[in-house]
Amino acid sequence: MMGDTTAFQAEVQTWLHEILTSEKPLDGISAYRFGLGEVEEGYVLYLAGSKIYNEEHDEWAANLPEFLAAKELIISGDDGREWYWILLEIIYVLGRALRKMPVQSSFLGGTIPVYTGFESGDLYRIK
Repeated sequence: MMGDTTAFQAEVQTWLHEILTSEKPLDGISAYRFGLGEVEEGYVLYLAGSKIYNEEHDEWAANLPEFLAAKELIISGDDGREWYWILLEIIYVLGRALRKMPVQSSFLGGTIPVYTGFESGDLYRIK
């Protein structure tokens, strides 16, 4: 069972809005990824951008990013959700947010590919 997606969605959207209004990525970023990692508090969500991108192979995401948003989002692990539920919620929430304004008209908009996934797992294209 997923957590309170409405509250979680609002939290992610607030975090994303803060990034969109405060960050100015370098020119030439070819793809973005919302990375997920495990931390003591639960999980961490961050935004990274890369100038190196290959749609056929996801090794590009293992390189050091040329852009890394300063603000991360800590997702509490207190409710006992397994990692795959967190990933599914992130795919759902970010997938919806990326198709709405103001995200559509930001540096994440247009045709630039956007992915998500855990640092040591598969990447999923969400835009």
